[in-house]
Amino acid sequence: MGGGWMISGHRRFGTTMKDVLKLLIAFLLYGGFAPLLGVCLTGRRTAQRIVFGLMILMTGWRPGHFTFMIGSVETYRGHTKGFEISLIEVLALALIVAVLRASRPSLNGGLVGRPSVPGLKLYFFWCSLAMFSVLGSAEPSYAWMAAFRFFKAGLIFAAAALYIRDDNDISWAVGAIGVALLHHGLLALKLRVFDGDYQVKGWFEHQNPMAMWCYLGAISLLGFLLHSRVKGLVFWLCLSGYLGATLAILVSVSRASLAALAVGSISLFALALFRGFNRRIAGALVAGVLGIGVVSLFALDSFKARMAQVSQSEEEVDEDLRDILNRQSAAMLRDEPFNGVGWNNFGIMNSRPRGVKYSEVLENWDEDRGFTVYEENYLANPLTESLYWLWLAETGWLGFSGFILFLGASLMWPLCAALRLRGSIGGALAVALLVALSICYAHGLVERILTQTKNLSQWMILVGMGSGLLSYASAPKVRLN
Repeated sequence: MGGGWMISGHRRFGTTMKDVLKLLIAFLLYGGFAPLLGVCLTGRRTAQRIVFGLMILMTGWRPGHFTFMIGSVETYRGHTKGFEISLIEVLALALIVAVLRASRPSLNGGLVGRPSVPGLKLYFFWCSLAMFSVLGSAEPSYAWMAAFRFFKAGLIFAAAALYIRDDNDISWAVGAIGVALLHHGLLALKLRVFDGDYQVKGWFEHQNPMAMWCYLGAISLLGFLLHSRVKGLVFWLCLSGYLGATLAILVSVSRASLAALAVGSISLFALALFRGFNRRIAGALVAGVLGIGVVSLFALDSFKARMAQVSQSEEEVDEDLRDILNRQSAAMLRDEPFNGVGWNNFGIMNSRPRGVKYSEVLENWDEDRGFTVYEENYLANPLTESLYWLWLAETGWLGFSGFILFLGASLMWPLCAALRLRGSIGGALAVALLVALSICYAHGLVERILTQTKNLSQWMILVGMGSGLLSYASAPKVRLN
């Protein structure tokens, strides 16, 4: 990450005065500003909706505009390179405080008006299992960096789940997703047409995380707008956001994300048709086809060029870099099957000088392709692109099993919510989240995008909303101030 509050540098360890200052700021944000904001938000539903919408919008901002690092190691190529502080988490903590303060004691000693957070304990259980990988890891401090980031991401998950208490909450959240995607679609159009970018990445570090962020939001919007009760401004925000995401994916020339969007869209239309054909579905189909046709005029040339480039590359090599990096992961798993090599330690263990054994897998592949191997070129090898191979290598079967349990549970929440909220807009959103997350998890076989800050935050928001919908569907409807 770069920009904003972040500081670049090449030191490995050590504390500077800037780090001390940033640590003080972090304490003030999490321990002072967030609780005070939560007190101010208590009982103010519109203000809470605006704050949650801001959290959603922030996932599309430049990383340096809402995050900063303490103890940053800029030369490291792991999935985090420092102790990360995020304003999204600060706002999430404020929302949690506001919801908890609005709850009131009941006759049986419980709290009335506070929805539960299904899966929050399971999430922290997975993070705890992954932390066992610190034992024997090459660089324990890097594992603590990952733990710091993922444990805190639970705040976003909890806030998203606690936020949903009525249909207006749902509409505001979906509308915010539409605004975020519409903005990025316009940004992508500007970068493609006026700046001449070939593979547009928007305000992301790479085009793949941007495209994945777009289709997760777009599928959620499409499932929502297909419901007949979604009308007015929210409907148009959903439709424009969906088209903006489609444009951004096209100009990113990400084939997997385009396929994911297509599969998700077809699935949602098929489910809607199964419930019965109506004017809403017909109108959405016509509008979608026309809109996609228009935005394709700005992107198909670069997409066709990318397809030709990839096709030529596949003809020239039998095994690509992704396969080699997965072989490195498999070798690490064989050596450390229980704990793995250490959370966030893959970038150390697959590179020289500490990971000579695993680096040689890549070096031998390069040598077989006719390249001359220079050891200094293998000091910072890339990470595996597979999310699952990354967790297997870093956290072993122990951490990986917790991760799979959480993924499975995060699909069950929207599924159960969809069944209990059939016919409502909440049920429509639950179905959309189920489809979007299912596709995202399949995409994880070839992309580790969910480890990146903005995509991790979006993922926590979406799974939190799935958890919140289940809680909302199960709880007695109590009106809060």
